[in-house]
Amino acid sequence: MKLSTKFSLFNALSRVAILLVLVGALPLAMSRLARLSTDQRLAQKKEKVLKLIRRNGISAFITEEESSYGSYNLLKEEFISLEAIPPGPSISGIEDAKRAVEDEIVEYRVLSYSFADAGQNYLLEIGRSTGSIGETERNFRHYALYILLVAVALTTLADVAFFRYLLEPFYTIIRQRLKNAQHPAAFNFAPIETSTDDFRYLDESLREMMTTIQASFSKERKFIAEASHELLTPLAALQYRFDNMLADESLSDENQLRVVESQRTVHRLRTIIKALLMMSKIENDQFARAETVPLAPLVAEVCEEVQDRLAVLGLTLHQAVAPDFEVKNANRGLLFTLIYNLVSNAIKYNRAGGRIDLLGRPAPTGGYVLEVRDTGLGIAREQLPRLFQPFDKGAAADADSYGLGLSIARTIAELHGIRLEVNSIEGLGTSFLLTFPAAG
Repeated sequence: MKLSTKFSLFNALSRVAILLVLVGALPLAMSRLARLSTDQRLAQKKEKVLKLIRRNGISAFITEEESSYGSYNLLKEEFISLEAIPPGPSISGIEDAKRAVEDEIVEYRVLSYSFADAGQNYLLEIGRSTGSIGETERNFRHYALYILLVAVALTTLADVAFFRYLLEPFYTIIRQRLKNAQHPAAFNFAPIETSTDDFRYLDESLREMMTTIQASFSKERKFIAEASHELLTPLAALQYRFDNMLADESLSDENQLRVVESQRTVHRLRTIIKALLMMSKIENDQFARAETVPLAPLVAEVCEEVQDRLAVLGLTLHQAVAPDFEVKNANRGLLFTLIYNLVSNAIKYNRAGGRIDLLGRPAPTGGYVLEVRDTGLGIAREQLPRLFQPFDKGAAADADSYGLGLSIARTIAELHGIRLEVNSIEGLGTSFLLTFPAAG
């Protein structure tokens, strides 16, 4: 799971937990809030009534004929009552009480307040039904719940957007410094723009590490080039001397055989050194890849190259690369070596009178698949995991094999982003699949 997803999920879960706590406490809080709101409203109405009494006098409400005044609204949700009371202690407070209204008992939140006017004590009561208070409480609760849900959703989306923005330099570092750095020589040392000190430190550390790796690779390339040159030069001198020895007519047959064996050894060493040098150059990205290479003519050229070997062994080679496919950003020489090595392997381990097929077809998921299939000896299951390892010739390998052909093929395939797979059934044959990426 990505770091941004973890952060967002944690924040979302924490907000949901807070929301659940609030939802649990919401009824009590809303009930309290509704009562406070009702009490404030009752107090405001009390002030209004007292203001009217001071302005118009108590007679506007209570006359000599009537000792009290009462008024209810249509739905009996609120009432105001004013009545004369005997002298006594002052009354001021708000409480829940029941009132009989037209033969119906209604629960009210009642404000009671006593005052004196013209030597007479009066009791003012203003009430609001608890049913209407409950309705207010429910409205408060719904609005608060909706606001909380919207707040959780908006803050979660804001977190996701912010984390993506915050971690974008990190992903840029991964892409530029690690995933797309196919070779140290192609490493981009330009600093990644970021305001986060941690990412800046990570970027600087990777650039320092790559500087060290580049220096090591440069030394390795120089050593390989110089060592190969130094090794090939004396081998060429030995080959020249052996050729001269064979030209000597006085050389005995026994010594001629020894010289020929020595020539084979020299040839073997030169072949191995050239193969290793080639692999090293490929791995160090020393081959230009700026060509667009059609596969069909390349396969035809490989088939033409091996015709003599096919005739010697009585093998049949069939090619069907249709439709054609163009490999972008490629090295034609390396692709020729890749296909040639696979075909050469199919020839070397085929049976007399066998068959080799080179089949090209579009890949189901995009790109292109080139299959090199033979009817040869097949490969043992236990040998498949180490098939592409250098110098691993296997139990059924040819005596003249150096175990480097498939290693070179895999190295070339990896350089071009080609997936190389092998399927084999012992005794029936082997199939190598080259899956070329879709042209971008």
